[in-house]
Amino acid sequence: MSTILIVDDAPINLDILHHLLEQEGYGVRVASNGRQAIRSMEQSLPDLVIMDINMPEMDGFEACRRIKSRPDLWGTPVIFISASSDIESFDTAFQSGGCDYISKPFHPLEVMARVRNQLRLKEFNRQQARIQLYQSLFQLTAGIAHEINTPLGICITASSFIHGAGDQISQAMEGGKLGQKMLKQQLDEIREGAQLVENSLQRVVTLINRFKALAQDQDPPKSIRFDPQEAAAMLVAGFAEEFHRQEVEMQVSGNATRLTCPQGLFLDLLQELISNSLAHAAVTPLRLGLTLDEENNQLRLHYWDNGVGMSAGELPHLFEPFFTTKRGDPSHCGLSACRIHNLAESNLGGSLQVFSPGEGLHYEIRLPVRDNPGQD
Repeated sequence: MSTILIVDDAPINLDILHHLLEQEGYGVRVASNGRQAIRSMEQSLPDLVIMDINMPEMDGFEACRRIKSRPDLWGTPVIFISASSDIESFDTAFQSGGCDYISKPFHPLEVMARVRNQLRLKEFNRQQARIQLYQSLFQLTAGIAHEINTPLGICITASSFIHGAGDQISQAMEGGKLGQKMLKQQLDEIREGAQLVENSLQRVVTLINRFKALAQDQDPPKSIRFDPQEAAAMLVAGFAEEFHRQEVEMQVSGNATRLTCPQGLFLDLLQELISNSLAHAAVTPLRLGLTLDEENNQLRLHYWDNGVGMSAGELPHLFEPFFTTKRGDPSHCGLSACRIHNLAESNLGGSLQVFSPGEGLHYEIRLPVRDNPGQD
């Protein structure tokens, strides 16, 4: 049974909608303003919200904006219902994140048709997301099998090679034919095989560590309010020695002074961006830039480097698991860009775009700015 949250400060409207929806078999909850609605959603997420616009304490537009700015709430569709029928109200309703608009006085048949339509759309999107999840899991599983199978196959071959070299030494010793030249040759081959085993196992360890990092991202810590400029400056300071060694220059600028999210994940995002540039930019001197601006209650994070960039054919695959332009290098497993994408969109509830305008990579990331950890 689907649950619908009705938000209206007029008791008569609550009663009418409550009776109408309950008759159709829906579970119904009520709230008298936007603040109460968000608190109710934090306790238990409804399948749909029907929201009045003009309410005390927090109106419907502001409540919807806050709902859509939170990763734990944004997936719930919001239908506005109001006596306002002007174009400006329609536009503001959809700009704030609403999915439909019902004008008062409403007709019961219209209300039910729009409710059913939004619930069907939500179920369709849920099924599509499940299909995409299964497809992603299949691709990820196949990728893991391939990425781990390759170094393990090398280990098996190299181990057999070492075993064969050892047998030749033993046979030569038993036959009294082991000379210094032969011993040196076989030992060199054993060292070469051992090095192959070590490199391959190191790649497996790197892969496992990256998988662990991705898994830890799925259980993020609590949100806190902090200054993103100060946090970024502290992180960049930690790269000072490496920047000096690799001839890297980095500038941090912008006007943003507030952000509420898990600070550790925000710093992980910046660290992945910088580390990715250090690993792949392949230019000297390397220049990095980070701009943090607040625009329309969002943090606009623009990060760029002056590296070699990516071709038009490579760029669409950047965030795919195991995609790397350094195939064969055991230190590059193709998961750093994938983690950047997961951190920005899945964990921090933002949006991410990437460009390669002839020189380097440019990341445009937007994160919701909330006033406090439990913004309601």
